[in-house]
Amino acid sequence: MNQYYVIIKNSIRDFYPANFAMVMATGIMSIAFEMMGFTGIAMVLCALNVALYLILCIILATRIMFFLPDLMADLKTFQRVFLFLTFVVGTNTVGMQLIIFYQMTALATSLWVIAFTGWLICVYFICFNFIQKKIIFHELVNGATLLLAVSTVSISLLGVRLLDTVHLQVDFLYSVMAGFWALGFVLYFIIITPLIYRLFFVRFEIRDWSAPYWICMGATAIITLAGCEFIARIPGMPTWEGNQKTVFGITMIAWIIGTSWIPYLLFMDIRKFTHMNITTSAPIWIKIFPWARLAFGTQYHAYELSSWSRVFPMGMYTASTLLLASAADVDALAIISRYWCWFALLIWSLTCTGMLRFIIYKMIYYETIQN
Repeated sequence: MNQYYVIIKNSIRDFYPANFAMVMATGIMSIAFEMMGFTGIAMVLCALNVALYLILCIILATRIMFFLPDLMADLKTFQRVFLFLTFVVGTNTVGMQLIIFYQMTALATSLWVIAFTGWLICVYFICFNFIQKKIIFHELVNGATLLLAVSTVSISLLGVRLLDTVHLQVDFLYSVMAGFWALGFVLYFIIITPLIYRLFFVRFEIRDWSAPYWICMGATAIITLAGCEFIARIPGMPTWEGNQKTVFGITMIAWIIGTSWIPYLLFMDIRKFTHMNITTSAPIWIKIFPWARLAFGTQYHAYELSSWSRVFPMGMYTASTLLLASAADVDALAIISRYWCWFALLIWSLTCTGMLRFIIYKMIYYETIQN
């Protein structure tokens, strides 16, 4: 009994802030498939995601109560504080699900308040790290840093949906949500500039490539989705009539930027999975579908917690492209979503399988060392 107590205690104390990336990924996949009309798949993913979110929230709350110094140490570490923003995005994603699937507007509003509070706390500690530790930003920026832009836009995304759901047509509130959306767009360009320099103009080894770099596309995808939500739900107020074309223009630019990232992201993933930790030639099953390493293989198993950062952008691209097809009245864009969604679901399935396998192996390992 004592050994299980120690395992649980250590797991809570060392709870990794990026765990909520699972909620982000599973939540947006359920929303995307609901938009595609596959309600059965969407409902299963939604129920799974709500349960997963509750479990992770309980663990996080327990860590806050009993291991607050460890939590504060994470917040005061520059590269880890950004990972707490997965909680913000995950919370807003669950809020969207509650509205779409269960019409629980009051609970979704509470989650928005929690997410906004979490966002303020994270922004405070990001600024704290910059000022107190004299961070050299361009040397430490990575894919996860873009979570600052993603979380900012997620505040706007759920906020606009809530305003529309409760029929609260207050110009000031829509302006605030538009401000968060615009801020997220600006933050994207501030972060992506040194990130592009790091990826393309300095020595970048394949071992340095990781799933969070997919957020280069995922950030633009959520900007696109939020922009489409504004276009669809902005009330017919004189103030917004002149801004609608501007919002649409920015939304299209964001989608084009995100789409242009995809070939590079796929290429780097393939290089990583077919070369990393492989001394000779990659086995045929890896060459056929490199992402199979997320779930299968003994020597070549490649799942890690950050793998979920690949799934969220894929699901977000599906949802944003489908909504953009409606906003732009271009059916060809909807066709992209219909094919891409199944690829995204396959990657989600492989990542989920890899996670379950990792948990089982870890339990067996603890059991073995205790015996």
